[in-house]
Amino acid sequence: MESGTFAGKVFVFVTGLTGFNAYAAILAVLFACGLGVPIPEDITLFAAGLLAYKGQISLTGAVLVGLAGVLVGDTFIYTIGRIFGRRVLTWPVFRRLFTQTRMEKAERRIQRNARIICFTSRFAPGLRAPIYLTSGILRIPFSTFFTMDALAALISVPVWVYLAYFLGDKIEQLFEIAKTAKLGIGIILVVLLAFFIFHKLRKRFLNKAPVRGKITKVQ
Repeated sequence: MESGTFAGKVFVFVTGLTGFNAYAAILAVLFACGLGVPIPEDITLFAAGLLAYKGQISLTGAVLVGLAGVLVGDTFIYTIGRIFGRRVLTWPVFRRLFTQTRMEKAERRIQRNARIICFTSRFAPGLRAPIYLTSGILRIPFSTFFTMDALAALISVPVWVYLAYFLGDKIEQLFEIAKTAKLGIGIILVVLLAFFIFHKLRKRFLNKAPVRGKITKVQ
């Protein structure tokens, strides 16, 4: 990762903090990620893990603030969509972050199956915020949205934080492993999604199939 990029500058800034300031910065950046600001979420979680490695914050604190940051950001964008509906897409900031193409793609995915999409979206950075905003607009039950999002966060957040913690200062190696990990997670999710769709289609086909049995002759 190049330090001259915006994400690189954020990483350098966050890793230069300690204690309360570090926790506050991690929380704020993750909240911004949840709103669709183009900062890779994993970069911030890597920063949290590196801070824990250096002893500037605790490892438990890094994981907890990471979970809080992603869930608060996701819940906020969902709530905005649920309260204001499609009007939110006319607001200047949201109109720039959430283009019509991204929103249409998000809506198509949600309409197929809300539960699986709310879960897998945590691993799809480009569509995560639009999908959660659209979930609110479509009034997907909050319990469904939050449960699926939280389950996914309990997987993704500790993975990135612990990865940075155990690799320590090996930054370049960290980002190379992250690329491989993302590819692996993507493949697993595609396989799971394909299996889920196959299972639903098979179940629907079986339900529509005519029932074969004995025919009782009427006298």
